[in-house]
Amino acid sequence: MKNQRISKFYKDLSPDLYQYLVEYRKNHPIKIIMFRNKEIEYISCGTGEKAVLTFHGALGNAEGNFQAIQFFEKNYRVVAPSITNFESLDEFSEGINEILKKENVEKCILIGQSFGSFMAQPYFHRNYKNIEALILINSYPPKNEWVNDFKKYNKVLKFIPAFLLRKLMSKKLLKLANEDKEMKTEIREEFKFTIAFTKERFSKIEKSVILCQSILTGEFNGEKYSIEDYDGWDGKVLIFTANDDNGFPYHEELRSQYPNVEEIIFENVGHMGTLLNRDEYHATLNRFLDSLN
Repeated sequence: MKNQRISKFYKDLSPDLYQYLVEYRKNHPIKIIMFRNKEIEYISCGTGEKAVLTFHGALGNAEGNFQAIQFFEKNYRVVAPSITNFESLDEFSEGINEILKKENVEKCILIGQSFGSFMAQPYFHRNYKNIEALILINSYPPKNEWVNDFKKYNKVLKFIPAFLLRKLMSKKLLKLANEDKEMKTEIREEFKFTIAFTKERFSKIEKSVILCQSILTGEFNGEKYSIEDYDGWDGKVLIFTANDDNGFPYHEELRSQYPNVEEIIFENVGHMGTLLNRDEYHATLNRFLDSLN
């Protein structure tokens, strides 16, 4: 059954891309730590003196963070947790710290994209003294005026059947991937692979994960951060956004929350700047990371 499901999602891709997925999963096994009688999944890989903590996007898990994992693991230790089994931001922060303790990581570079960037902000707020740098991609700051809407939304989610909720959320999130954007041939193939990977993930996601991530996002919007909160912190912040991304109207507010900020604004790539502008994205990351040494 598992092989039939996988073939359904990847049948239109080249055999090489599917083999890439097989090798990726083989070389990045899921680890589990018990925290408050819950199983928390994560991937730990890579080598290097410094560590990177990376948070995945909406409805994802540790495995789905493959682009960040494979970029960083060449030169850094990488810890990629699944944000799928927490009931509050405080519990989330404590759970991540338990993983880092298990992996003997004292300080790290923190990166989050989309939903992961929402989770990176409260984690940073609670642990910034142990974070060397913060990287946010396709993000926005907490919007306190949205809290009540999230509370109402989350109440409704509880009553929607799992199969329908998966369908609705998948449709909503896949809209962020605009297939009409111009892409190089090799990027188009990677884009198709990413969509197939995402659809496979969405097809079997548990309702509890959707509720967990929606509740955490609602709580995130109730938080308040200011640059004064981080007096004395000598790290750096790198923000990637795009002029047509949903979070762009709030980019100045986001930037004002943090000290030592560099912001990169991509043009007309929506939510896919890290793929469509991959060369520039990687070059900027490498330059930024070199500046930390």
